[in-house]
Amino acid sequence: KRYFLRFSIACHKRHKFNRLFRLCLILIVGLLILNIVNGVLFSTILFLQESSDEPDYDLDTRPYYKTIEMEKRFDISGNYLIVQNFMRYQSNLTKNAHLLALNLHTNIENLHLLLNHTKVWDGPISLSLYVKGIRASDDIDYASIWLRCNRRLFKVLNIHLVMSATAYERSISNQHHSHSIKYAVRCQQLTYINHTEETDSTPYPSNLLRNIARLGTTPSTVQYILTLDINIFPVSDLFHHLVSFYTQIKLIEEFNRTLYVIPAFEIHIDTVKRGTPLPQNKRELILLWNDNQLQPLQADVCPTCQFLTNYQAWKQEASEDKIVPLFRPHYSQPWQPYYIGPKDVPTFDARFKSHAHARISQCCESFMAGYDYVVLNNVYLYRLGFLDKSQLPATEFMDDDTSVLLFDQFLEDLAKHYLNTTRKYMEREEIINSIDTHLISAPPSRTIENRLKHFLGFPKSINSEYINDDEQCSWSSNTLLCATVFLEDAVNYQCITHKITEKYLLIHRWCSSPMIKKIHQIMLIINLCLAFFERPSSFSETSDVRDKPDRINFPFFILMVVEGVTLVWFSIYIFTKIACVGIKQIQRRFWIIIFLIVVIYSLCEWFVMLVFLNQLYHGIRLRRIFRPVFMIESSPLMKKAFQALSANALTIIASISLALIHILFFAAMAMFLFPRSDNRPDSQGSTYFSTLHDAVLHLLVLHSTANNPDVMMPAYSDYRLNALFFIIFVIIGIYWIQNIVTAVVYRAFRGYFLSSIVNSQLRRRIAVRASFEILKQRTTHGGLIETRDTVPISVVQTVLNCASMNKWHTKWISERLSELMLENETINLDQYSNTMKLLDLNPKLSPELHIQTLGGNMLDRCKAICRSKYFDLIGTIFAILSVLFVTIEVSNRPVNTDYMDLVAFTLPMAIANCCFLFYFALEIILKAWAFGPLNFFRSSTMCILEATVAFTCFILQVIFLVIHGTPIVSMIYLEMVKKQKPIFSLWAAIKVCNMLFIYRLVRFLPASKNIRIIVGTIFDEFRNGGAFFGLLFSFYYAYSILGMELFGGVMDDFYIRYNKSNITICGTYEQLEYWPNGFDDFYSSIITLYNVMVVNQWDIFVDGFRNATNSYWSELYFIFWYLFVTNIGLNVCLALSGDIHDAKKQRADQNEELIVSNMYDIYRSQIKEPSSEEITDQLNKHPYINFCQRSAEGINLS
Repeated sequence: KRYFLRFSIACHKRHKFNRLFRLCLILIVGLLILNIVNGVLFSTILFLQESSDEPDYDLDTRPYYKTIEMEKRFDISGNYLIVQNFMRYQSNLTKNAHLLALNLHTNIENLHLLLNHTKVWDGPISLSLYVKGIRASDDIDYASIWLRCNRRLFKVLNIHLVMSATAYERSISNQHHSHSIKYAVRCQQLTYINHTEETDSTPYPSNLLRNIARLGTTPSTVQYILTLDINIFPVSDLFHHLVSFYTQIKLIEEFNRTLYVIPAFEIHIDTVKRGTPLPQNKRELILLWNDNQLQPLQADVCPTCQFLTNYQAWKQEASEDKIVPLFRPHYSQPWQPYYIGPKDVPTFDARFKSHAHARISQCCESFMAGYDYVVLNNVYLYRLGFLDKSQLPATEFMDDDTSVLLFDQFLEDLAKHYLNTTRKYMEREEIINSIDTHLISAPPSRTIENRLKHFLGFPKSINSEYINDDEQCSWSSNTLLCATVFLEDAVNYQCITHKITEKYLLIHRWCSSPMIKKIHQIMLIINLCLAFFERPSSFSETSDVRDKPDRINFPFFILMVVEGVTLVWFSIYIFTKIACVGIKQIQRRFWIIIFLIVVIYSLCEWFVMLVFLNQLYHGIRLRRIFRPVFMIESSPLMKKAFQALSANALTIIASISLALIHILFFAAMAMFLFPRSDNRPDSQGSTYFSTLHDAVLHLLVLHSTANNPDVMMPAYSDYRLNALFFIIFVIIGIYWIQNIVTAVVYRAFRGYFLSSIVNSQLRRRIAVRASFEILKQRTTHGGLIETRDTVPISVVQTVLNCASMNKWHTKWISERLSELMLENETINLDQYSNTMKLLDLNPKLSPELHIQTLGGNMLDRCKAICRSKYFDLIGTIFAILSVLFVTIEVSNRPVNTDYMDLVAFTLPMAIANCCFLFYFALEIILKAWAFGPLNFFRSSTMCILEATVAFTCFILQVIFLVIHGTPIVSMIYLEMVKKQKPIFSLWAAIKVCNMLFIYRLVRFLPASKNIRIIVGTIFDEFRNGGAFFGLLFSFYYAYSILGMELFGGVMDDFYIRYNKSNITICGTYEQLEYWPNGFDDFYSSIITLYNVMVVNQWDIFVDGFRNATNSYWSELYFIFWYLFVTNIGLNVCLALSGDIHDAKKQRADQNEELIVSNMYDIYRSQIKEPSSEEITDQLNKHPYINFCQRSAEGINLS
């Protein structure tokens, strides 16, 4: 203690710079110690795991040889033996794995290069492995061990074995009869030994291996194949870029039967040895290209082999973030590009082995089969090291006699097979003089105007008809518009019973657009917030009538103009809605009628106030009470809540009436049992039951338990058995009748969310069906209107592109349509309905996060440490310690009145806590580096909150250190606290922000299943209880305005009378100083009603306002608030909580996710799809379309 005291005193005497320097040095040392401890802990664990001499596992290889014997087959030549699907690995099936696969081939020496592909390719991989020689069994053992050691890195991998017949006869044929051989495998010590005594001269069957890899691709639904050599690597995230590209390009007829060429490059080996990072995009690649560290593939050994890729034109094109088709070369020999194409593209000719024409032959045949080549921009492949002719075998990339003769024979066979083709390719000598490269015009970029329209939510225009030459028919612009509007109705869960002429469809579409909805929400907020600004305004420091608050009064004319603008907007909104729906349909919609009446009355009253009255008018303004109607009409869930309430209103009123009868009966009984005594003013009858009014009121308060046991004490002090009266009253009233009220309200709202979701889903299914029925109608080239049972997918895609919906849903639906288009160019009702069910999916439950797979180098191990749950656990422990230190530091501040004693006590904790704050900022940086910034911050909202708190504390702490030179609280702040001056200092801001780290404990709450259910219930009730909270706010708003009209200013007069009388009775409104509670402005009215709703001493408010108004009728205002709002509101909250909890329990029993983002996901398993008959019946009730019409004239949309 003496040391810290001496240290602190010395710091105050020295220069501020010296103090800051020493403190920073201590912080840096503390931070280094924390990180060293953290790093040493994980490094020790990893070292112990790696240095262990124990084998990782024992491997028995005999089953592999049994598989060879059972699955082997010979190729056509009989020189090679094939084992399809020799090994399979599948850890987690990547999304879109059915779309695209990678095919590779290799020998045993280059098998290790497979890891370079698995790190960057997230889709399926099919690998053909070739072994030969008399030591082929050793190669197979090595391959099985190596694949087993690295199995965790494989997502979807199929290994196919191809071996020479010589290798099988000499090395493998008898292996399955041998004794079981178990290898004690140590993966870290596994190395491949090359067989120098190799005598097997069987050539490497490159084309056979490529065909075997394609044949064994899984899953079987894969549509596109990328075939590469094992030493040609894809760029990072190529799989996901290609998936996005194919999703957008599939439906464009211009690119049907197209092979997409990916340019390939060579990176100098010295560049790799120097540790230069590999290029991650085209911009970085061009930088290396300009620095001569990179060149086009085969530039030194065969310049013409990649000539048509036109690298210079590719280089000059601007770099973008997405893949775009660049140009379309006319195929010529000997171009042999790497491309991605359909799975049914012609196979490789197995007669070519390691010849120069191995890939050229397949490229020629693909061109003759009708496929075109298109070079892609912004993607590429690469090879490590420049190719040199001296390093290549004698036959590879060269034209020996065997290769030339074989290729001539191949061309003859090709001409016989494609007799009817008109395609011709140029010979090799014609390449340099004639390169037919057709540039593909990129789609025009969106203008600033279009971007602004998209940002504001303007609906996309449909100005022309769609003509389909294949179907020999067309769809009018009105048909497409109607189908688009119905699809948007499905997206928004809206009813489709609106007019369907072109004018009204456009009006309805604009009214449902995001921009109009946002404007309407803004107008609602402005209209509701006017109550805070209108006289008397809520802008004052206090609402206490004793201080005579000085309110900020806003100009009357400006407020009236603002209110007038909102009312005019509501008028346009409701009349437009009536015009779209129709007068007859409006008669069935209660809330539209109420909205219309309130708007008309509000405009009339507003006009009278503005023209005939002035700002001095303080009379009743009823239009303010009706303002919540505008909000309720705009919320379907709130309207359903009112509907559920009104449907059971009689039962609820009957149960409340039963409670009132019970209170009245016991009040009469109390007056008989406890008569008023003139001799004892403190008797029960004199105190609480002097009149029937007092008896009823006090028993009503007792019914809410607000005055228990005060009301019982006088009678209980006279005679102990008198307590039985109150006990019986409470048991019957609270534990029986009140529970009946709770049960009635609970039943009214039980299943409220589920029924709302079922009805919303029914509206969506009806709208989807209606959009399809509209698209079935088309106009033939002869001018006739016909209806078919199917719709071209291209028409559906046009409607989808014009509809306003979430980009995530648009993407998934487009992908689904693309898959269907591969099977058939048309879509039927079932396929259309199933496709549009993708609208039910929640984008937040399917985050597209592509976390990079880590390798075994030191940098990746550091990332693995930062991703570890133990790293997060250490941070949580530090957060708990930090909160604990702050708590101790703050709690001991009033104890240590002397500043030096306070410094001596809190200095160690302040320095440690300062180190923690620096560590938290460093922790966020390390996590963002390990996961990737986008992946880390998109993974969870908690990560964003954690980063915000950490960096806010870090910045505030640095500012505090720069200003004061010490983490200890300043003496100036303590002096101001002692003087009771309100101040929120920088030191206090740091401590408040520091306390927010306690939220990290929330991560451990879902550890238990039952706790997960409770946490999920709380989260979902706050997240999805908007309708209930809106309903409660509506009651608050209207009742507060009513209270202002009834009791505005009465407390001012009551306070004046109280000062004159100078009489104070214990337990009254005046003695408890409840003066800030009143109805003088809107804000204080809400607070007063909240205090009454809490039912703690709410009878004091009743007595206070009764005395202020000198009227017993004022009590009804508070009694009705308690009976109907408090009781019903709390019971509704109980019903919704129980409903959500039951749904959570069912999801927990089914092992489903508990914390979701909307109510649809909670009740998904309980929702039953509406039957086709039900949907058809609802469609037939449409007032403006006859969906039953099946004649040749079609549905009339005019």
